[in-house]
Amino acid sequence: MKIQYQAKLYKKIANFPINDIITITNRKGRVFNIFIGKITNLSWRNLQLLERDGDDRFSKMVLLYEKYKSNNQKQTKLSEKELDEISKYLEIYKNNNFFYHYEINNYISKNNMWDEFPTIRSLNNHGKGKIVHGIQPKYFKIICQTLDITDNNGDNLKDYQPY
Repeated sequence: MKIQYQAKLYKKIANFPINDIITITNRKGRVFNIFIGKITNLSWRNLQLLERDGDDRFSKMVLLYEKYKSNNQKQTKLSEKELDEISKYLEIYKNNNFFYHYEINNYISKNNMWDEFPTIRSLNNHGKGKIVHGIQPKYFKIICQTLDITDNNGDNLKDYQPY
């Protein structure tokens, strides 16, 4: 099924935030956690996992948009600011080919970038006097699910303070 491109419709799709994490299992049984901020930001692979119908990128985006719009599934779990900061955080992680979560926090600290994350950042207390710059637990969970990573047996978080 191919849907003819329409600029006005694309603009509606681009301005329709979903802000949700979807867990999908592919035909081979592999599980994927996909963070859907805006449909237009989804990769081709994620569009294929989320929408089986549609022959091209635009068709898949339209069908996914119609599902969320018609089922009234628009999520308000995250604000636009939270979504933007999480997207930027994920982009830094991917662009630098990090493997461990702590690497991005070290990178952001080293490059004095924490002011770019005022909503999601926090000072994290891992006990034994170990306080580090990082992100709040609810955002940490989203990041880990989206990137399909774990805490890698890091020190447990004892407390945190947004700043």
